[in-house]
Amino acid sequence: MERSQIHRVSVADQVAGILRQKVLTGELRPGTSLQEIPLAESMGVSRNTMREAMRILSLEGLLKRNIHRGIAVAQLSLRDVQEIYHVRRVLEISAILAAKTPDPELLRDILDALQQYEAAVQARDWVSAVTHDLHFHGLLIRFLRNKRLESFYQKTIAELRMGMVLVDQRHDHPGILIPVHRKLYELLTAGRLKECADILLQHLEDSESRLAKVMDNHRLAQSAAVLASKSKIS
Repeated sequence: MERSQIHRVSVADQVAGILRQKVLTGELRPGTSLQEIPLAESMGVSRNTMREAMRILSLEGLLKRNIHRGIAVAQLSLRDVQEIYHVRRVLEISAILAAKTPDPELLRDILDALQQYEAAVQARDWVSAVTHDLHFHGLLIRFLRNKRLESFYQKTIAELRMGMVLVDQRHDHPGILIPVHRKLYELLTAGRLKECADILLQHLEDSESRLAKVMDNHRLAQSAAVLASKSKIS
């Protein structure tokens, strides 16, 4: 029984990984409805395995259950973005200001996340870049030394992942983001916490603004597509 359960979870993780990649690369667009049975059949897995994979992605914030449409790819509203960035500002700024005696091991982890982020941006691997970007910011929360706040932050930030991939893909000069993160690390390690917090605040405001702009453009494109479809029918 135990061996069977381990195998099933392993397959579900693999299926979740495939679907996650499709969502993050934009192959499955925000709002797309996902049907368990056709998806399971197309991937050669059981319905239970597909249900578990969808549960994993729902916990990550990439899928959402809708009363009328079932499971669909998550689609953020501008209000969602505003609330998430409010949370980010409150927790990340507080974390920076609390980093008066940082743990050397945590600083090494932050540097590692920074280097992996820089490498991903230079390789134009946006899915990986966003993963390391969020990991970098998530590590900052550890300065608060509060596991519940860490857990809350991780669940909240997961909802941004897909939107941030779209932002980085369409950024005019994505490489410009590298110096900002490097500066944050340098100021943090130098103990210049107030200056670090000020730069982080501007960085978060810029990030929110770019995401809101991409979402506006996406909605305009969707509206144009609907109007074009209606005009063809009429």
